[in-house]
Amino acid sequence: MPLFRSKAIFLLTTLVLLFSCGSPEIKITKDMTYEPPLPLVENEYLLGPGDIIEIVYHVIPKPNKKPYILSVGDVIKVEFTYHPDINRKLTILPDGSITLPRKGKIFAAGLTVTQLQEKLTKIYSDIFRDPLITITMVKYNTTIYSLRKAITTAPRGQSKLTAIRPDGYISFPMIDDIKASGMTLPQLKEIVSKEYGKIIDNLKITLILKYLKNNVVYVMGEVEKPNYYLMQGPTTVMQAISMAGGLLDSAERSTVIVIRLNKQHKAEAKLVDLNKVIAEGNIGLDILLKQYDIVYVPKSRIAKADVWVDQHINKIIPECFRAVFSVSDRVDVF
Repeated sequence: MPLFRSKAIFLLTTLVLLFSCGSPEIKITKDMTYEPPLPLVENEYLLGPGDIIEIVYHVIPKPNKKPYILSVGDVIKVEFTYHPDINRKLTILPDGSITLPRKGKIFAAGLTVTQLQEKLTKIYSDIFRDPLITITMVKYNTTIYSLRKAITTAPRGQSKLTAIRPDGYISFPMIDDIKASGMTLPQLKEIVSKEYGKIIDNLKITLILKYLKNNVVYVMGEVEKPNYYLMQGPTTVMQAISMAGGLLDSAERSTVIVIRLNKQHKAEAKLVDLNKVIAEGNIGLDILLKQYDIVYVPKSRIAKADVWVDQHINKIIPECFRAVFSVSDRVDVF
């Protein structure tokens, strides 16, 4: 019996020291402990399906140095100085064209007034000698009027609420859908501003994140309810554990692990000593969590020892040791 006990003690010691040989080893060192709390960086939140964004439109009434670009819905007057019988007041059609006598359909959208005037002069030069054509804007900036109409039908006034769809795209009035999932709010604003700038001058937008659906943290290990939880605002490790129902008696409070991705998208592990946070009342040792962080509460040494005693040795021996040791008896408690 003493020989069996010696063998069992040797096996347990070997398992404790080398248990990780069958899987990647995670080393915990002293410098992994957080010193100051991590700051919460708002613009690092990654948008995802279900997030709701409010877009606010600001039309700035100021002179525009760029030539005006004709667009669908604009109304122009085309006048021929020496041939007034073919003068016309025209609306640019949805396909971007206008229709003039003797020449039919002519595309006008996307051109400046000067460019359209030069185009018509060239087109009519085969039937008129040196045609003199004048183009006058009657109704313009119809894109802005259409946008205002689209957003003022909503009760929110000059703004609109829209949600990121399950496919990750988001829709705004008058521009193509944009893939928003995985972007930060400033990145999305830059793209949306650029798209609106192609069709509307002197327009500024503001994006407001109204409802967050992807600001989640994962709480695992020795807690009452392991799961993922939505952070409605700044959330610390202690608060996340509270959302998970609190710690179990088997939890190791001094080495709670927080795993997150750094800017290089590599996993980093940090330690939080909740014993000091709780016993000393030092909330400065707690840290603010970030989106997609994983909080893992390990078992205490006593809890681990109970598990070892309760289980069969063969079930916890890694594959790399099974060829060396063969134990079929249970370990006696001594």
